[in-house]
Amino acid sequence: MFKNCITVNIKNGVHTRIAAMIVHEASKLKEKYGINLYVKQMNAKEPIAISMLALLSLKIKENELVEISCFEDTTNGQRAVIELSNYITKSLGENIKSFSNIDAIIEESTLVNENVLENIPMGIIVVDINCNITSINDYALNIMDKNIESVIGMPVLDIIPTSDTPLVIKTKEKKLGKTQHINKHIVISNCCPIISNNNVIGALCVFQDISELVGIKELNERFQKILETSHDLICFIDENRKISYINPTYEKCLNIKSEDVLGKDLMKISPDGYRMKVFNSKKPIENVVYTKNNVGIICTVVPIFIGETFKGVISISKEADEIIKMAKELEKSEEELNYYKDELKRHNKLSASFNNIIGNSSSLRDVLITADKAADSTSTVLIRGESGTGKELIAKAIHNGSPRKDKPFVRVNCAAIPENLIESELFGYEKGAFTGAVKSKPGKFAIANTGTIFLDEIGDIPKSMQVKLLRVLQEREFESVGGIETQKVDVRIIAATNRNLEEMLKTGEFREDLYYRLNVLSIFLPPLRKRKEDINLLVEHFINNISKKLNKPVKKIEESCLSCFMNYNWPGNIRELENIIERSINMCDDGVIMLKDLPFYITNIAPQNDIVKIDDNSPLLKLEDYEKIILTIAMKKYKSYNKVGKILGITHRTVSLKCKKYNIDVQ
Repeated sequence: MFKNCITVNIKNGVHTRIAAMIVHEASKLKEKYGINLYVKQMNAKEPIAISMLALLSLKIKENELVEISCFEDTTNGQRAVIELSNYITKSLGENIKSFSNIDAIIEESTLVNENVLENIPMGIIVVDINCNITSINDYALNIMDKNIESVIGMPVLDIIPTSDTPLVIKTKEKKLGKTQHINKHIVISNCCPIISNNNVIGALCVFQDISELVGIKELNERFQKILETSHDLICFIDENRKISYINPTYEKCLNIKSEDVLGKDLMKISPDGYRMKVFNSKKPIENVVYTKNNVGIICTVVPIFIGETFKGVISISKEADEIIKMAKELEKSEEELNYYKDELKRHNKLSASFNNIIGNSSSLRDVLITADKAADSTSTVLIRGESGTGKELIAKAIHNGSPRKDKPFVRVNCAAIPENLIESELFGYEKGAFTGAVKSKPGKFAIANTGTIFLDEIGDIPKSMQVKLLRVLQEREFESVGGIETQKVDVRIIAATNRNLEEMLKTGEFREDLYYRLNVLSIFLPPLRKRKEDINLLVEHFINNISKKLNKPVKKIEESCLSCFMNYNWPGNIRELENIIERSINMCDDGVIMLKDLPFYITNIAPQNDIVKIDDNSPLLKLEDYEKIILTIAMKKYKSYNKVGKILGITHRTVSLKCKKYNIDVQ
């Protein structure tokens, strides 16, 4: 490249007539030496070919330093550059005075035109025959968010990849009313060739942001926001087969920059793709699956018509992984919904008979004080007590009094889940993890995330699961069955048991480290036999609630019945009392519960000789009722499965199983 710097010593700088004379001289030198000449202001990045449009757009001032150059560093190139430089600095300077009046008129006309172009509320871009930008107004610069120094002399496709000006220069045909995307703006553009003496010397592009059109601004902003925030991959192809828009999700997912594809012919980018097929056939293709850049894609491509006129193609796609993820989330939500439906039914039934914690005994008040303090803490709670004492009710009360009250409360009965299923119940499983796992399922810990999980009968959890439960307590993380990703969980744990964990520690049935992790805040629920002063309140509560549920009005209970309740040992605790009241309401007449409505083992408690007396006047019971009475009396007297088994002629294991069945404790 050969270049020469000169000072333009022309009064008023390079205006229209001077520009015409320089262009004429440059044309003569090109014919003489076969050299294309270029001009560049000193602060510009690149030189631009000398033309009327280029020289006028530069607005070269008087005494400004500019550079004249050519790309061929040859003798002819050097001569052409030097001769044009001398022409500008010497010949034009000598002849300028004779044209002073004409120059004034031209300058005035130029200023008027420039003011019109700058103030018109439309973007205007002028390019020369080489498709380099020679002129641009402030409106266009604002749309593109650029300054004039960074665009003048640059190829128009580097600035606006979707520009039609190169096509207009090539075909000499106008492109009117086209919708384009320019720097996140949607514009309507008109592009026309600039013709002189039947030769194209450049092109003019005029455009306007459609958001400025009356009634369309709000619609445009909403549409633009939809495109930008959509999780779908969106791509527009115009009627000329050029890629005119891709949204941010498309760029991010496929690791593609918009400037690398905008304005490019679809044939060069993806000649065998579905967009190309739809562009050629003008028929939609829906829900096809393919892989691009190692990303699985589910895609729908449809042609765009305005009236009968074909305007291009739009493709809307999603990542296959996202579809799978959404399906998993849907399955999880469905599983959670089913769980909460079951829990709602269970708790509705529970709340219908036990809305509040009933009782005034000092032992119960101590429990409630401890539970209230536990509600304000995030520590693990261990609730101890016999079966039927209301451990779940206390756990629910702690949850409802805690900051997590609006989050899930999930109950898990560890004793009711088979050992081979408890891990998948607690931690969930992935599709295909085992035979029958046709879809993924979240575990109870995942469902309880941000809330509380109540592990009832924790003493019955298999030892193989205890170490995994310990990890959740310590690390707050787990893996689902068949899963490879570690899931973090934020859950408050409340455990409960009716078993003697301390004895289980000695025998090795329960891990010591798990015991200490669970036993942070301990609550001991007293059995009903140790809070008999609460029996009358509980009876009244149960009669009111159960009679409403059964739609059978019961107004009172005989004092003799209450006396029997006070003398009974209540091995099944409050749950047993509730069941007896429900049985009595079903059996009673005239709205009053009488002795005849109570079970025989309640009204005939522990005769002096430990013998069950049955005569012709005694009401007949079910065989199981007699069995329960006999076992209750025997266990109270002998306090050993072995001794009772020998007395009754059955094995100690049979005694153990039947005592568990009837909630009979060893006293």
